[in-house]
Amino acid sequence: MTEARSNKNKKRGHATSKDNNSGSKDDPAKPKEKSEVELESLVFGDNEDLLEDAFSKVGHELSSDEEIDERDEFDYGTEDFDNAGEEPSGGLGDGSDLFFMDTGPAPPLRGEIDEDEESQDEDEDMDAKSESSEDESEESRLIGKPAWIDEDDRNLSVSLKSVNRLKKLRKEDSEDIVNGLDYEQRLRRQFEKVYPVPSWAQPEGSKKRRRRNVGADSDSEYSDEEEQHEDNSILTRVKGYIEKTKLRILSPESISVTRVKNANQMGYSKSVVQSVEFHPNSQMLLTAGFDRTLRLFQIDGKFNQMMQSIFYKDMPIYKASFSANGDAIVASGRRKYFYTYNIEAGKVDKSQGINGRHEKSLEKFSLSPCGKWIAFLGRDGYIVLVSSHTRQWVKNLKMNGNVRAVAWSSDSTYLYSVGGDTEIYQWEISSGKCLHQFLDEGGFKPTCIAVSPNDQYWAIGSQSGIVNVYDRSCLTTRNPKSLRAIGNLTTSIHTMCFNHDSQILAISSKNRKDQLRLVHIPSLKVFPNWPTSGTPLSYVTSLAFSPKSGYLAIGNDKGKVLLYRLNHYSSA
Repeated sequence: MTEARSNKNKKRGHATSKDNNSGSKDDPAKPKEKSEVELESLVFGDNEDLLEDAFSKVGHELSSDEEIDERDEFDYGTEDFDNAGEEPSGGLGDGSDLFFMDTGPAPPLRGEIDEDEESQDEDEDMDAKSESSEDESEESRLIGKPAWIDEDDRNLSVSLKSVNRLKKLRKEDSEDIVNGLDYEQRLRRQFEKVYPVPSWAQPEGSKKRRRRNVGADSDSEYSDEEEQHEDNSILTRVKGYIEKTKLRILSPESISVTRVKNANQMGYSKSVVQSVEFHPNSQMLLTAGFDRTLRLFQIDGKFNQMMQSIFYKDMPIYKASFSANGDAIVASGRRKYFYTYNIEAGKVDKSQGINGRHEKSLEKFSLSPCGKWIAFLGRDGYIVLVSSHTRQWVKNLKMNGNVRAVAWSSDSTYLYSVGGDTEIYQWEISSGKCLHQFLDEGGFKPTCIAVSPNDQYWAIGSQSGIVNVYDRSCLTTRNPKSLRAIGNLTTSIHTMCFNHDSQILAISSKNRKDQLRLVHIPSLKVFPNWPTSGTPLSYVTSLAFSPKSGYLAIGNDKGKVLLYRLNHYSSA
């Protein structure tokens, strides 16, 4: 329309010019018509009003004509027209159809600002209400709105008795069928119970902290009563670097134990697990047995990945142990030789017996805490000391009768040994002399000995199942009085072990099923709540505490290493 109007004006101007030329040449030239002036001003930029009107619409190119008129009326007011019915100056329209300048989005109008402020106030009110509701329930702070809900869940029916692993979701023994929504909620609660939110992931300002599960551990092989637990504090805290020196005293009334995944679930032994031991400086565990295979696992309580396995084709393993610094593993069996495996180099060295000794078997030994000595239990009451560096004979310690077990003091200064004559010997390693001997109270033929890490307690196990616990007074008298005789087991004691802070003594016997007890040393009482009659221990053949007592590993005759979390200890 604008172009048509422009062409019309051009014709009209041309006709006028032609008429003027037909007239007298003396007549002065008439001025240009208004339409011509406006066209020239638009093309050559002389008309400031048109430019101002064009720029007023910059940034509102997508707006409707009504919105443009409203903004013009609001911001700039109405324009005066020369005559009623005539268009405003600029016969070609407002000029915005020819070009525009893009300078970004236009600033919001005052009406829009007021609406935004009102909506913002409403959002703030809603946020304040939501914050108050979050304070009322901690669970609402952790659980967000689901992104999608399946409406068919209401029509779904699930039997909680059909599968053993679903029985733990029942609230009553008689309960069976639940709908899909209820089933989902129970699964969610069970997951949060097994894997609680760690403290570092809790929202700031949270009044309640989710505690670890302190209930009794599950007592079946991943059955409906089992509770598997991942202790996130072990993996996420740096408490090992800032650990407090203050000792937390265990309660003698009960001990909080949670079963986690079997330590060797990624590689079960094919025979009895003869040895199980934790690495002194890391979350590594070794297992070994009569299947001639040494296995290393990375312990996290959830996956327990197998790192490596070493097969000894000519030796069933009776015992394997880490060196003091953890860089090597000594393995022996009912052979005249033994093996040393270098973990860093991945190299296995075979030691062809002990020079000067004709031992038929080196199946029993003990590594000193200082890492210098290996004490092999020889025949005829000899204890053979070998250098752990050169693997050469150093000296012999000779006791009366035969030797059945040995234990080191924490600083490796003394070695204690027991034999069939009911006497306990204290040896000084530097001189090789026997400093003291004392008789085990009751004369129950000792089978094993354990010394606490703080050198304050001595435990002597016997064939009758009695465990006598002594204090340091046993080193000053020939016939000491035991602090207490623990008689909870009735068969020969096979394994005993103190934990790192000397508060727990684990004792076991392999002659009968489920023969394991934990003794609370400060009170000299056996923990009454664990293990229970349903704990699947089977025949216990080996056991070990982790360096900070966070885990207890138990090997059995089925080739499995059960792993339990001691919740009292925050570090593994």
